[in-house]
Formats: sequence, structure tokens, C-alpha cells
Amino acid sequence: MTETDRPPDDPDFRQSQPTPQPVTVAEVEELLGQHREWLESKAQAELQNANLYRANLSQANLQGSSLQRSRLREATLEGAHLIGANLQEADLRHAVLVRADLRDADLLEARLSNADLSTAFCKGANFFMADLSSANCTETNLQEANLRLAQVQDAKLAGAEFRGGLLHAADFLDALGLTMRQATEGEVDGRTRWPTYLRDEIPTGA
Repeated sequence: MTETDRPPDDPDFRQSQPTPQPVTVAEVEELLGQHREWLESKAQAELQNANLYRANLSQANLQGSSLQRSRLREATLEGAHLIGANLQEADLRHAVLVRADLRDADLLEARLSNADLSTAFCKGANFFMADLSSANCTETNLQEANLRLAQVQDAKLAGAEFRGGLLHAADFLDALGLTMRQATEGEVDGRTRWPTYLRDEIPTGA
């Protein structure tokens, strides 16, 4: 393997056991080149623990794929098809997910701080205990999504849709663009934490 075949180094990566197996640029390109075969055979990519740091996966079809604990920090997934994908504990910090289709995806405990999810379609997605702090969720569809115990501090939420979402104990402190209408669209409880500017408007437990 030449140096140009190696994925870029992640400055935040720390060695741990078991050590994730890196995926080379050539391997990523081969996976994307097999896009049609995945659709025809209905096969699903197995990319658990993969090193996809800064990978360009724009428009990739990863529907139903397993990306559990994968390193997708700063990756570009603009317009990617991630319907039903397993992204549990994935590192998606600073990732670009603009217009990505994340319907019914599992993002349990995923790290999405500073990610760009603007206009993404996340209906029915599981964000249980996920970190969405400082994420851009402008006009993101989060209908019927599970945001229980999610960290959404400082996130941009103008135009986001929460209808039917589960927002128990979610933390929206200092979130930007959140309106009273949005705040009451989902199912909340007394532990849901609101921005200061909404705190006096929302009845306790509502």
C-alpha cells in the first residue's frame, strides 16, 4: 500500500482495543463502484469500525448497511441513502449530511456534534442519547424520531420538524431558532430542557 492509498490521519484518534481496521481509499472506491450490485442483490455493506475519516460518500447507497462505531468524522455524506442503516456509536462529528436520507436509521449514542444535517430526512430515526450539540439541523425532518436523552445544546433548529417525535429528557439548552410551535409538536416531559427564551412559555411537563 502506498502512502496515497492510506486514509488521512484523524487527529483525535486514540488507539484502543480492538483496533479498528482502516479502509483504504481504493476500497471505498470499490464499494461505491459496486453500488448497482448492492441494489440488485439487496446486499448490505458491512463497515463496522471502519476508518472513513473525511471520506467522500456523497449520494452513496448505504441503505440498511452496518456502520456501527465507524469513524466518519468530517466525512461528506451529502444526499447519501442511509435508510435503516446502523450508525450506533458512529463518530459523525463535523460530517456533512445535507439532504441525507436517514429514515429509520439507528444513531444510538452517535456523535454528531457540529455535523450539518440541514434538510436531512430523519423521520423515525433513533437518536437515543446521541450528541447533536452545535449541529446544524435547519429544516431537518425529525418527525417520529427518538431524541430521548439526546444532547441538542447550541444546535441550529430553525424550521426543523419534530411532529410525533419523542423528546423526553432531551437537552435543547441554548439551541437556536426553536419556536414554541416546534417545542410542542413532539412528546416531551418535565425533564426536557429548553432554551432560556422558551422556558417561561412552555408549561411544566408539556
